[in-house]
Amino acid sequence: MQRPKLSGDRVNSRWWYWIAAVPTVFAFWLVTVAWVAFAISVDPGLVGESGPPFVVRLFLALPQATLVSLVAVGIPFVVLTALFPFAVFQDTQAINRAELDWEPSGNYALVALVGLVALAGLALTDLSLAVIVGFVLSVPFSLYYLRKRHEHVGVP
Repeated sequence: MQRPKLSGDRVNSRWWYWIAAVPTVFAFWLVTVAWVAFAISVDPGLVGESGPPFVVRLFLALPQATLVSLVAVGIPFVVLTALFPFAVFQDTQAINRAELDWEPSGNYALVALVGLVALAGLALTDLSLAVIVGFVLSVPFSLYYLRKRHEHVGVP
């Protein structure tokens, strides 16, 4: 027995996987920050000998945890941020070729480019800040795009 055809089957594009990877990597990064902050706060010798309460140690560990986790997730996210506008452009082109009721314009790719421009501009001054700003600018748009794509195409 064959499954019924979905409207998304007419769109010959898997570029949305790359778009969906942006919020996925962001969520993984948040989990990594929380885990590293917890690990740092468990050992009070890492944040000071005075022995503040656990909650205070956890709060004090967040900046260190953010930097440590960017080492693991920063490079993949920089690659995703560079690929993100291209993936949005390719996916919108495939949707337009499928002649669905939704015809996303090239402006979607330009909006996706904002995160890459901010990342490149800030990378000269502070690389960790650049990656965080890239996250902040790319994740909401990728979620918006995926929601619109789901409403009109049915996939993801």
